[in-house]
Amino acid sequence: MQKRVLALLLTVVMVFSLAGCKGKNDTGISTEPTTTPADSTNEATATPTPTETSTEPTGQIIIGSSTDISGEFMPYFQNGAADNDIFRLTNGYATVDITPAGEFVVDTTVVKDMKTTDNDDGSKTYTWTINNNLVWNDGTPITAKDYVATALFWSSKVITDMGADNTIVAKYWKGFQDYSTGKAKEFTGVRLLGDDSFSVTIDKANLPYFYELNMASLQPFKLSFFTDDTVTVNDDGKGAYLSDNFTKENYEAKINAARTKVPAITCGPYNATKYDSSTKEAVLEVNPKYLGDYQKQTAHIKTIVYKKVTTETSMDELSTGSVDLLTGMSSGDEINAGLDLVDKGGFNYTAYDRNGYGKLQFVCDFGPTQFVEVRQAVAHLLDRNDFAKAFTGGFGSVVNGPYGPAMWMYQDVKDDLESKLDSYAYSLDDAIKLLEDGGWVYDKDGKAYSSGIRYKKLDDGTYMPLVLEWASSEQNPVSELLVTKLQNNPDVAAAGMKINQTVMTFTELLNYIYRDGSTDKKYAVPTYNMFNLGTGFTPVYDQASAYTTDPEQLKNGANTNFIKDDKLAKTAQDMVLVDPADKTTFESKFEDFIIRWNELLPDLPLYSNQYHDFYNAKLQNYNPNGIWDMKYAILYANVTE
Repeated sequence: MQKRVLALLLTVVMVFSLAGCKGKNDTGISTEPTTTPADSTNEATATPTPTETSTEPTGQIIIGSSTDISGEFMPYFQNGAADNDIFRLTNGYATVDITPAGEFVVDTTVVKDMKTTDNDDGSKTYTWTINNNLVWNDGTPITAKDYVATALFWSSKVITDMGADNTIVAKYWKGFQDYSTGKAKEFTGVRLLGDDSFSVTIDKANLPYFYELNMASLQPFKLSFFTDDTVTVNDDGKGAYLSDNFTKENYEAKINAARTKVPAITCGPYNATKYDSSTKEAVLEVNPKYLGDYQKQTAHIKTIVYKKVTTETSMDELSTGSVDLLTGMSSGDEINAGLDLVDKGGFNYTAYDRNGYGKLQFVCDFGPTQFVEVRQAVAHLLDRNDFAKAFTGGFGSVVNGPYGPAMWMYQDVKDDLESKLDSYAYSLDDAIKLLEDGGWVYDKDGKAYSSGIRYKKLDDGTYMPLVLEWASSEQNPVSELLVTKLQNNPDVAAAGMKINQTVMTFTELLNYIYRDGSTDKKYAVPTYNMFNLGTGFTPVYDQASAYTTDPEQLKNGANTNFIKDDKLAKTAQDMVLVDPADKTTFESKFEDFIIRWNELLPDLPLYSNQYHDFYNAKLQNYNPNGIWDMKYAILYANVTE
């Protein structure tokens, strides 16, 4: 039960984004991308539109990632940023693609024809006809059934019973609720119309929708690779459905095996040819059968090696040629070391505003952090300006909500928005007052608090200590800085609070965040009150699932803060229920959502910043930005040996 892509603070952190599959955390449709040439200052310039080119792929690039590659490459289950990168590089042919400016466009490499119909019941149907020259990497044809299979498989009750999030692909389509819960065999909002044609119907309740074109998109899925040839896609006129033999009992083992199997049957720019779980290294080779993205762009670089690096040694590995590309460098130490390397020659970099933020993520349904006063008190006990300056070295600053400087809507409204937000300035007195107002006024014996750890009297008459259990990933300099500036801050103790740190692997940290008991039941038990990590957003800034109060979505792990606030959920939903052309209303509702979030503080934002990708100078034509990151930009790059 996990779906959001989360990553270490020092890594590329894009919440899972695949054109055609809608991630939970999303950002706006366009931004002001910035690029800094390696031999210039940090003065930003607009990212150029990539030029469509076609050459025989050659060479190799080794990408170093400080986020663990877990081997879970399917984003519907739990995976991190590195896993998601590999998913994106090996999967493709969504009917809608994205440009470097964050605009959604119909991909004519895939789509032969697209028609829309406004239905009498208020719903809206997109009918897609695909080209007949698309094939999987095994050479078999891609048909309309493969697109319909994506919606049916990943929206099914079978998948959610296995711990996956079945709301990512098609939750806004007609008939989703009945199909996804197993009440109906047919998915009425999805129709198989022929070998090359299918349709999807957006439910009236979800219209207008600001990202409508992308919402109506699908990408193909090789159903038989996850099941077998006896599971079929059918349509008798009432909606598409899978054959009755598609059950958890029949296919759970095979599905779980397929999730991590390498090589797999895919259709993206690259084929995953090798994955070593012990070294956390994956090898991708060009898929010669891939016809290209929306510009018919195919890969120039023949081989991509994706390997795990540590933040301590990553720059040394770049300088010695052990890796060729480090993405999303965010700490001042890393960036300055990278710039020094560039000055010596032989290396370049690209800098761009981040579409996300580093944070302390609170758990809001148990322990002290279930109380907003405690979350706000923690905010007042950490000097975030000092923290951001220390960590980013001047390449970042504090944000006060779930946004990053790469967002176009934030750029448009930031002056007005920031004037309405609480910055939670450092103040021991304010922290103590919040705790007193929240009822943390007792000692362990139930007497009036005077010193030591504070307690709160609960409704059942017991007393809860103000002790926060904090989970942090290993070899993480942000964690080390938090120890200094928060955990060991004398004012924390002076406020009557104690913070205990537990260090673990990032994969284990994700298991606790998502309460994913599929590998070990201990992860399903609420244990930690806060985690430090980073997060990022796709171009679709739809936060409805991230802060949903729907019990079914909560059960599936959609809301990893486990915060249940009806107003927050409503503002998140209202933000996207806007006409795609009505940018002004979207921005207004974006402000409403951020203001409510800032009041409740489900996360404590630590900073947002300017990412730096450092690379060997042999990498040419590499132009990522905050929206269109490495996963996209690498397709237009090449290497010169």
